[in-house]
Amino acid sequence: MITLIIDISGNHLPAVSMELAALALRLNKTNKSGITALVYGKEAALGARQFAEASGIKTLGLVCTPEEHSAMAVATALKDVLSAEAARYLLLPHTPWAMEVAPALAVVLGLPTISCVTEYDTETATFFRSAGGGTSRLHTKAPQGGVVTLQPGAISPAPEADAPGTVTVRPLPVPPGAVRIQSTSAREKGSAALAGARVVVSVGRGIKAREHLPLFHRFADALPGAAKACSRPLVDMGWMPYPCQVGITGTSVSADLYIALGISGSTQHLAGIPQSTTVVSVNQDPDAAIHAVSDLIIEADLLPFMEATLVLMAEK
Repeated sequence: MITLIIDISGNHLPAVSMELAALALRLNKTNKSGITALVYGKEAALGARQFAEASGIKTLGLVCTPEEHSAMAVATALKDVLSAEAARYLLLPHTPWAMEVAPALAVVLGLPTISCVTEYDTETATFFRSAGGGTSRLHTKAPQGGVVTLQPGAISPAPEADAPGTVTVRPLPVPPGAVRIQSTSAREKGSAALAGARVVVSVGRGIKAREHLPLFHRFADALPGAAKACSRPLVDMGWMPYPCQVGITGTSVSADLYIALGISGSTQHLAGIPQSTTVVSVNQDPDAAIHAVSDLIIEADLLPFMEATLVLMAEK
């Protein structure tokens, strides 16, 4: 059995949920073992209904408070459920919480782990994942099953199902573990919205100075519905928050339009944008690596370009 494991926080499923469904459908073409889903969290009942309706997959909602327990405690609680489902492949999103739960599940179930998967080939039954900061692509097979985490934004989401899947809801008792969570605090949000954005405007070191960032913000705000992003150097310098970072160590985006402003295009950054439909790069360096993956190249000094574009947009 292929089992998707999705944690819900708040009232909405993570954007990557239907991408997991797409991966499960591909994997099922190879082993034909069937697909189920587990949605767990305080709002698991709501999340299970949402996912079953969208995906058409049989879904079990497990009501619990995972933020109050360690990853190993949650994995131990899930063990009996997963054993009853005869789960061979467990699919989770490659998110901070799942990155803790996935290896814990691998330990309690005795399965291998394949992390940060970006593609699955049905012809060869091969998982693909990036390594070495995006400089290498690893090919991995797991014919006996495994715990797989999917990089958000790496593959296109599954289409809406014609009919909903069945839904069952029950509590998930989580036993106390050796590690107990004393408190939790919310950090600045942004990466979830970025991963699902249709238009992304991203800025890099070509902005030259922190005091020029207000111009970038005005430029991005002028595009309706655009999400703001950046390359890693701006996060490292403290100019932009981490949830805005695009790349192998940040968020992968699958936007209809990705505008790269003053971004040279390191392999680490390019690893985060391969699923974007149209890439526009603005860079005065004609040899910038990002030009090789761009659909439209604008060789221009970034600051005058943004200022002139804002004037033209205001006139229209």
